[in-house]
Amino acid sequence: MSGINQYLKERLSEMGNATYIAPDIPEKKLNNAVNAFKFNGDPASIIGICDNTTFKSAKEGFLLTGLKIVFKEVFENPIEIYYENIDSVDYILDVQLDSKGKEKRDESLRFNLKSGDVVNVKYGSEVARDKLAEIINDVISKYDGYEEQNQLEPIENLSELLKVAYIKIIVNMAFDNDGEVDDREFAEILQLMTRLNLNLESRNEIRLYIGSIDNIELVKDLVSVIRSQSPDGMEKSIQISLVKDLISINSSLTKTDAINFSFLQKNRELFEISDEEIELAQMAIANDRKILDRSYTDTAITKSLKELSAKAGAVGVPLGAVYLSGSVMGLSAAGMTSGLATLGMGGVLGFSSMATGIGAAIILGVVAYKGIKHLTGSGVDEGDKRREIMLQEVIRQSQRTINMVIEDINFLTKELSSALASEHVTKERLEQLAAKLSQFIRASQVVGSKTEQAETERARLKSPEYLDVDRLKALTSDHDKSKYFDFVMGYYKEDILKEVKEGVVVERQSHRLIKSSNSKEMEQLGQVFELLDYASTQSAIKGKLKGFFS
Repeated sequence: MSGINQYLKERLSEMGNATYIAPDIPEKKLNNAVNAFKFNGDPASIIGICDNTTFKSAKEGFLLTGLKIVFKEVFENPIEIYYENIDSVDYILDVQLDSKGKEKRDESLRFNLKSGDVVNVKYGSEVARDKLAEIINDVISKYDGYEEQNQLEPIENLSELLKVAYIKIIVNMAFDNDGEVDDREFAEILQLMTRLNLNLESRNEIRLYIGSIDNIELVKDLVSVIRSQSPDGMEKSIQISLVKDLISINSSLTKTDAINFSFLQKNRELFEISDEEIELAQMAIANDRKILDRSYTDTAITKSLKELSAKAGAVGVPLGAVYLSGSVMGLSAAGMTSGLATLGMGGVLGFSSMATGIGAAIILGVVAYKGIKHLTGSGVDEGDKRREIMLQEVIRQSQRTINMVIEDINFLTKELSSALASEHVTKERLEQLAAKLSQFIRASQVVGSKTEQAETERARLKSPEYLDVDRLKALTSDHDKSKYFDFVMGYYKEDILKEVKEGVVVERQSHRLIKSSNSKEMEQLGQVFELLDYASTQSAIKGKLKGFFS
């Protein structure tokens, strides 16, 4: 039998459209309910809210956790009742006829407490009181103990047993591909271990596990460990997160977006994953990659995020599930949450940041500088601000991975030194240690390359993607700055810029920043734009005038 949190989630889905179930409780409704109900616990423990208001503010109705139910009637103080204190719940229906023979129904709930006290609760038509009575009676008859549980806990905060089993399934996929874990696969696994924050002992276990295909455990056994270690109510979310990571790592290695690869197809029944849930994971991966691509405008990304949210709702899966291990871009779940907080997202309670995922950051501030951008073409692009914050987190995570690898290399070096000093060491053992040490070194080079790429992308954000040549000419017209014109133009090539104006796609000739893998060059280019004060309103107007009189 499932735990009380999962059971309540399943049963509350029977309550109708006015009921919101974690982690898909709209942020505003969650905040309203917590304040109106004077809820004094952790908002992340709230399983469901039934909104009994006419205008859907969620300031009246009831909310449940794994420990208690809280009621709030209009103009009344909240009533908090713990399950352990309930003896039974009666659904009371009183039907009377008025003078015209019209039926009048009077419904209420009577909570019979073990203390002998009785609490009567009366609501409007939005709450299915008979169904609620049935659910609470089932809860107190089926469960002896009650506990609250965070409804969407990042995997990095869960048990080491779960995290190790999670990573081992990824390793199994690598072995399934070609019978070995190569350097690129190993680098991906190392970065995932960093995001999940495995401790040294767990990393050593994974290192030994990767050492030989003979160590491989059955996927069904690993899935059983994950299920046994999953917090109450989170099992499904963790399965979806796992499948997302399998698809993401496989696609990054094969350079394809295929979701029908052998390992997933062979084990999808064990993962209990549907076609629609696989499509949701794939859609989330594609969305994450758009976020760092300057080819996508805020409007395009916002649209795709809304589509992702709608897809999650249609599938009946919490959107936050695909972000439990972080983002495929390399951000940890904690990094995503802190990044959203930096950007002002997540609400007063900070609960919905995991539910909305990294995509929420893109929506923030889309209209912040619209006026100045539209009038003068100046202002720093909000999308680039977000990309910079996210790239900083990607770089930080990559550096953490390298530090972790250095720690593991030191551990292996000590093992190799001890083996060399031993009289009983075998040649095979020395070769194994040397091979493993070499693999860690090569994997660190792969991670280092990814870090360099992220640093280049961050430096690239200091320069406009599309160049206003008239503005550049105006800013470099003085003799002491003329040298910068040719320098900047050397990093741009002619391209067609497509813009949407009043619903119509308009094309115009422009110059676009060339691709570069050299972060130092991109830094120097960005410094020139800063020196010229290219992004200021004054320089934008100067460029407009230059273009007008030329």
